[in-house]
Amino acid sequence: MSLFETCKPLIGVVHLPPLPGTPGYKSRKFPPRLGRLWSIEDIVEYGISESRIYEESGFDAIIVENYGDTPYGSKPAPAQIASMTRVVHEITKAVTIPVGVHFVGRAGWVSLSVAYPSGASFIRAAVCEARNGSLGIVSDEAIRLATTLSSLGLYPESSNQKITILADLSIPQTTTQIEASLATSTESCIDLSGIPIDGLILTGPSTGGPPDVDTVTTVRRVAEEKGVRLLVGSGISQLNLAKFWNIADGFIVGSSVKLGGEAWNPIDKEKARLIASLARSMKKTTPECGGVY
Repeated sequence: MSLFETCKPLIGVVHLPPLPGTPGYKSRKFPPRLGRLWSIEDIVEYGISESRIYEESGFDAIIVENYGDTPYGSKPAPAQIASMTRVVHEITKAVTIPVGVHFVGRAGWVSLSVAYPSGASFIRAAVCEARNGSLGIVSDEAIRLATTLSSLGLYPESSNQKITILADLSIPQTTTQIEASLATSTESCIDLSGIPIDGLILTGPSTGGPPDVDTVTTVRRVAEEKGVRLLVGSGISQLNLAKFWNIADGFIVGSSVKLGGEAWNPIDKEKARLIASLARSMKKTTPECGGVY
């Protein structure tokens, strides 16, 4: 099952503890306060447990993130990549909803390398940065990702295995985008990256915060013209889902459904159930999702 077979998918983030190959493995407690040290077996068990909670709550997909592997880098250790591959593979066997991979730290090529053998069906990668008065800047990450796609034979015309690519479109945090500039940046990101982008992700200017509604509206308009989906990648909660519902094609949910609102904590089952229930009810009144007013 692919990510966008479901209308406006609700995607839950599985934030993993530090993986083998990182400084924090078996030395950094997770969660930081009142946490414990994790073995690889513990990490696998935790990832499966969190994933099943999302599925049982009614989420449409999950994305597995190496959240605990700080400091992040673009050249992860071999043990780190191997461990992530094992965890994701075990998760794909434990749930029936689509599973994605997000290797944090401009390492989309690693996300793709993990997704290919593990059975994951989509990835998230940092590809483009929008700047005022200029074309969107295609990052070095796009080059590494394109090379990996080619080496794995995963370009659409040469592969039977489809891995959906969700590309982060980074918006400056200290400046206000002029609509025309933002539209141009979005268009150039899609056209110039050299990657078959299936969806763009917009996040807020601060960690865990939502993006500006006008920004989402502008980017969604351009993305739609290009046949690309737009997802809100941060700050989505039960309180503001309705505000973004009609101007986005999907939603990535993390901190807002965790205990205490902290990404490193386990899922709050009631919060997860409530936002998934809200999404289902809104689909029933959304024509593009097969609902009626």
